[in-house]
Amino acid sequence: MNKKRLFRQHDSFQETRVNENYKNLSFTIVLVQPEHFGNIGSVARVMRNFEFFNLVIFNPIEHKEHIVSYETRGFAMHGKEILLNSEIVEIDPLKYHTSELKNYLKKFDLIIATTASGMRYTNLRRLTIFPEDFSLPLSKTPLNIAILFGKESRGLTNEEISLADILLRIPASNTYPTLNLSHAVGIILYELYKKINIINIGRGNKPVLLANKQDRFIIYKIIRNLIKQVRIRTHKKEKVYYAFKNVFERAIMSKKELSFILGFFSKLNSIMNHLNIEKKKRKF
Repeated sequence: MNKKRLFRQHDSFQETRVNENYKNLSFTIVLVQPEHFGNIGSVARVMRNFEFFNLVIFNPIEHKEHIVSYETRGFAMHGKEILLNSEIVEIDPLKYHTSELKNYLKKFDLIIATTASGMRYTNLRRLTIFPEDFSLPLSKTPLNIAILFGKESRGLTNEEISLADILLRIPASNTYPTLNLSHAVGIILYELYKKINIINIGRGNKPVLLANKQDRFIIYKIIRNLIKQVRIRTHKKEKVYYAFKNVFERAIMSKKELSFILGFFSKLNSIMNHLNIEKKKRKF
């Protein structure tokens, strides 16, 4: 393999980055009436994992002082800045909760709600799509998107869901589809992260570069020669060749892995060539 070309590919490698098509999208995670400080901290942590930084805690059941406590920061880990910079909206009296949520959400251009229900489609307000089937909008101007998650004990109410434009459901067990709040947030954000970003394998100064067709063609050429050298029966030659080729095509090989495999086959090919030459000499 050409080392100069390999070095150039390393130098030009770009790590995971935001797709230019979605650079105008901004996301805010809205926890509606969360009940447990541990889940709130864990949500901040998983937000940091997937690079979502805007958190709103709307009308929490959990006490405000507990939300920003050292105990909750422990759950947040490296997401504690997200937790401490979160917006906490308290509504009093509670009877104005839904109307105030409706007013608050007016600042967003698109509202996505989440639910564990919606498998049977008996409730038209809970018609859902899976996160992987959701298509991100394209926008030439900034687009503010809110993602709503309900309280741990019962999720979002029908009234809260009616405020949303899109309803997502994570596919899960038919007998127990309800996930822990932070787990649900993590899965949704993971699916969005994959859509928003161009993801490349590898990080840092030595990323994983995948072997391309040109790289693999070299080894196929050696395999053909080996098949000839070991004198496989004519009617089996093509089958053996395509057996190797199919396996290598299905494998997601890095250039480094292919380099080692190529070295092995090259050595084997040299040995076979030498043995055949010696065999011919003995005949004469």
